[in-house]
Amino acid sequence: DLNLRDVVGAAHGRVLLKSKSREVRDIVQQVADGEAYIAIAITEPNAGSDFTAMESTCSKVDSGYILNGTKRFNARLDQATHVIVFTKSNTGREGRTNVFVLPIKTEGLKIERFGAHGLTGNSYGGLVMKDVFVPDTHRIGNEDDGYHIFNEHFRFWRLMQTATALGTAERALEMMAERLESRQVYGRPIGRFTHLQQPLGQYSTELKMAYALAVKAAELMDRGDYSQADALICGLKAEGVEIALSAVDAAARAFGGEGYSDLVDIGDRLRDLNGLRIADGTTDVMRSAVVSKVYGSQFWEMAIKGRE
Repeated sequence: DLNLRDVVGAAHGRVLLKSKSREVRDIVQQVADGEAYIAIAITEPNAGSDFTAMESTCSKVDSGYILNGTKRFNARLDQATHVIVFTKSNTGREGRTNVFVLPIKTEGLKIERFGAHGLTGNSYGGLVMKDVFVPDTHRIGNEDDGYHIFNEHFRFWRLMQTATALGTAERALEMMAERLESRQVYGRPIGRFTHLQQPLGQYSTELKMAYALAVKAAELMDRGDYSQADALICGLKAEGVEIALSAVDAAARAFGGEGYSDLVDIGDRLRDLNGLRIADGTTDVMRSAVVSKVYGSQFWEMAIKGRE
């Protein structure tokens, strides 16, 4: 169940470890004790994968910062006790960002709410920040550190997302196998139709291949070999999720009309995985990142600068 990914991911609590302030470390302890839950707000109405398009601002004042701007398409805001917010840097340097953590009930912070097609039980919406004060102690990292903090955190987060996608698909295939044995048509189980067995064999193997690469990526990170791990993780975030989605789709079709109902836990998996195609790096962007990391950054430059 993709909703369980926050159990192993500690939501976005890892980001807080980039701070040495006592106040932020206290929040880390609250997360560890199950007393705090962390959302993250990066995406904006006009800024997604392109960090340079971010419009939210932080202005330096005595003992802190004033935040203004709008965030959008953020999960868990209603469940969170705190939110990590990325804004344009106070230094004014192009493409540089700052990172802050603040209580979700901070004055001037307003939650927008709208529905989502999946991940039932987790809220979905956005944040409007109007003259929100954040003390210096709640800035994470140094000025201009946002992009580095983002990359380091989402290296772990994307691998975790891939692992949960593979797990939810493995369970769907188990359900599909049970269905092929138990569902009777013309007095015999539908598993006798080999065309229904084929996806079971195909996706079982593909999921194991993706899992093996995920373990390899984790081993590379344990050794501190982040450059090699990054290409694998971006590729897994793309292809692992696509494999999982195809596997769950095959399982849903094996259940026929029941697979389209809420009588079995298949439809939620389909909707959740479709969301994971977009969240935390879309499939297309992740594939482009693989090309850049494996064959050279000139390919990324081509993509973002076009004819220039």
